[in-house]
Amino acid sequence: MLNWFAENPARYWWLVCFAIIWTLFILLRPLLRPDWRDVKRTDWRWGLIILGVLFVGRWPTWFVTRQLNPDESMFIAGAITLRHDPVFWRSVDGTTSGPLNYYVLLPAGWIHGSDDYFSARVTALLLIAAALIFAHQAIAVVYGRQVARVTGFAALCFEALTTHTDFLHYSSELMPMCLLAAALYLAVQRFMVNAGWQWNAVGGLLLGAMPLAKLQAMPPAVLLGLGWIAGELWLRDASRTDQRRSLAALGAGAGLPLLACAILLTATSQWRHALISYVWYNTVYVDAAYLEITKVLALTWRMLIEEDSMPVAWLSGGGLWLLLSLPLPRVSTRPARLVAGAAVALCIASLVCILVPRRPFVHYWQLFVVPWTLLLGGITGQIMLTLENRGPLIRSSLLCAALLCTAGGLLYVRAGTPHPEVGRLMRYQTASRGAVAKVLGRYAQPGEALGMWGWMSSYYVETKLHQATREAHSYAEITDCPYRDYFRRRYLADLQRSAPPVFVDAVGPGNFYFQSRRFAPEAIFPELAAYLRAHYSQVAELQGSRIYVRKDRLAASLQ
Repeated sequence: MLNWFAENPARYWWLVCFAIIWTLFILLRPLLRPDWRDVKRTDWRWGLIILGVLFVGRWPTWFVTRQLNPDESMFIAGAITLRHDPVFWRSVDGTTSGPLNYYVLLPAGWIHGSDDYFSARVTALLLIAAALIFAHQAIAVVYGRQVARVTGFAALCFEALTTHTDFLHYSSELMPMCLLAAALYLAVQRFMVNAGWQWNAVGGLLLGAMPLAKLQAMPPAVLLGLGWIAGELWLRDASRTDQRRSLAALGAGAGLPLLACAILLTATSQWRHALISYVWYNTVYVDAAYLEITKVLALTWRMLIEEDSMPVAWLSGGGLWLLLSLPLPRVSTRPARLVAGAAVALCIASLVCILVPRRPFVHYWQLFVVPWTLLLGGITGQIMLTLENRGPLIRSSLLCAALLCTAGGLLYVRAGTPHPEVGRLMRYQTASRGAVAKVLGRYAQPGEALGMWGWMSSYYVETKLHQATREAHSYAEITDCPYRDYFRRRYLADLQRSAPPVFVDAVGPGNFYFQSRRFAPEAIFPELAAYLRAHYSQVAELQGSRIYVRKDRLAASLQ
């Protein structure tokens, strides 16, 4: 199949065109009926359309056997290591990322039979699909199915057709994005459909899981949680007993993930490691920011334009529609206003998450997808509610205008751009391991450990070796930051305990981030250098990396 597409990459675009046209046909067909009315209830069948379009657009990247972002390799390396020791913070330290971002990779890796880029990107697609589906249902319940389909189509096209690697790789923003969308849908069910208090327990569970995914994504979750509490106190006509029961269910659900985490940390004696390397590290990560917000936006804009301008078209199209809709009347019913107001608040909170770290990382903008989609649905839905008694032509024209503004630019940008990977997919399959990984494979077998100094987490993925130390990179041990001595002591203790058969000194030209030998162990970490001299022998130097083999393993390989 890969050869068939490689022979004529245009076949991929014919497939994409068919999927988009078929989706538009399903979307627009109801608007042609002379008596059409929007229906305000869930629309789960549209979820199959979302999943299908995402699959058609994103499948080529599944077969790219190189990292699209260094974080992606770090997560996969952590998943490989968790199969060896499933206790997070004892075997894996995600630095600014929580344990859920690692554990969620395990099911796809187990089904696929390997933790690699394929299984990680399938997981990414499923998380994005779930987020878009839940956001769609929330809009459909409040404003109507057609409004939800039209205003969610732009986000669907963006996620399916972008070629920007920061949106295609498995990132730490996808799990929070999914948790927020699911909790938002449950809140809508609770307050707009008068669902039972049991929804509070599930919604609280999702919001309480957010800090275990990414602390950076907490502001929208906290905001939604506070809004949920306010709704239980003031917006529902219920007795004191019902209010207490509903709030107790919400609080119990929110506290359960943190309670389970606390029990695990206590049972495994990992409290100190979790607090220092996760809670503290996130604080330092923000405090150590070195760019002004204006510079962050400027750099982000430049990176988007240079690699793929679809994110710009997605945001610009939505912004254009919001501006054009300002003069139009809006319905004043309380549910419609509340959801639209919540969308505005969540957009602001998401922007805080994206901009406060003051780093021009494009993948942060995944956190904006759900709130932005909800805002487009809320504003458009309010306008459509005022036109419920007007003729179908006016209502259809308004939705078509919204569709054209929000998605027209996206499709125009992508129409003339070939997919950069389709013609090279077979080449990736035949060259799935680099030169360094091939040398490592001579001395170690999958399931054994690999020691690493530097930031080349892709070596773990290519060799299927688990981490000898808790971190998949040595950023905290190399850079001049608080607690560096703590991280170095822990690193060396992990390395001595694991005694990996192979070790890579991945600092030097050609490596990621640390491209100077002034970061080598003999230059800044003499204890590590002494340990390597005593127990390891250098066998090769490739692509700026020095490869070491434990002396007893090397002797056995020579016999």
